[in-house]
Amino acid sequence: MTDQAFLTKVGQTIWGPAWHAPMAEALKLPPSTIAAWADGRAAVPADSWKALREVTRLHYLKLADLDPQIVSAYDAAVARTSAKR
Repeated sequence: MTDQAFLTKVGQTIWGPAWHAPMAEALKLPPSTIAAWADGRAAVPADSWKALREVTRLHYLKLADLDPQIVSAYDAAVARTSAKR
């Protein structure tokens, strides 16, 4: 997978189809830099990959923190459904 394709995959996974601006904000870079990387006009520097990894890890941890709450909400919904029967 090319850097451009992988960058797009990461961006779309975290921020959705309009990922350039949020990625730029997260990395504290101009949107034009992200566009240049995505278009293949510039290579992603090593320090930016490292920063993107940290951003990705933070998103992962936020999502992981939601898991117990989702399980609890699911259990409550099942209990409500069972109580109605």
